[in-house]
Amino acid sequence: FNVESQRLKDQQREQERLEDERVLEHQQQKDEREAALEAEQEQLHWEKEKELAQLRAKQEQAQDWQAERDALRAKRNQEAADWEWQQQELEKAQRRAEREQQLRQDWLQQVAQKEQHLAMQMEQDRQEFQRMLRAHQEHLEEEKLQQEQRELRQHAHAQYLQRQIQELQQQRQRKRAAVIEEGRQQEQEIRQRSQRLAQL
Repeated sequence: FNVESQRLKDQQREQERLEDERVLEHQQQKDEREAALEAEQEQLHWEKEKELAQLRAKQEQAQDWQAERDALRAKRNQEAADWEWQQQELEKAQRRAEREQQLRQDWLQQVAQKEQHLAMQMEQDRQEFQRMLRAHQEHLEEEKLQQEQRELRQHAHAQYLQRQIQELQQQRQRKRAAVIEEGRQQEQEIRQRSQRLAQL
């Protein structure tokens, strides 16, 4: 009876040890997956920061470009004013009213054409910049949506792992209870056999 009891206890301890090893291995795999997921999220965060920095650089470049445009327009306006003054002095010297009128009309037409061309070019550049900015914003919104979906999936996966762990613990408890019950029954059977042998 003692030998049989010791064998049952050893068998129970071996089963518990194997169960503990399986739980420990499952926990280790879970930790490795969480570490890999955290590294991936960190990489995504740095990539997003890099894209934001590039967008800010593009915006600053666009502002510098607009400042250069303004300076060029001011320079052209100053050159036009100087040219007009020279024309006026020439017209006074020549004392030709008709020539003065013709030159002035030509100059005004050229200025209008240049301003119209410059305005069209600036409008095209502005529309192109707005298009690129909208495309980038849409890309960022799409990435944000994908990130939220990934987080939802990760949360659902974590809940699934938690349920698996709980089920594994419950199975372990049920197995342990079954082993204890089986040992109790075996001990009872051994006692009954011993009693019958004693009676015989």
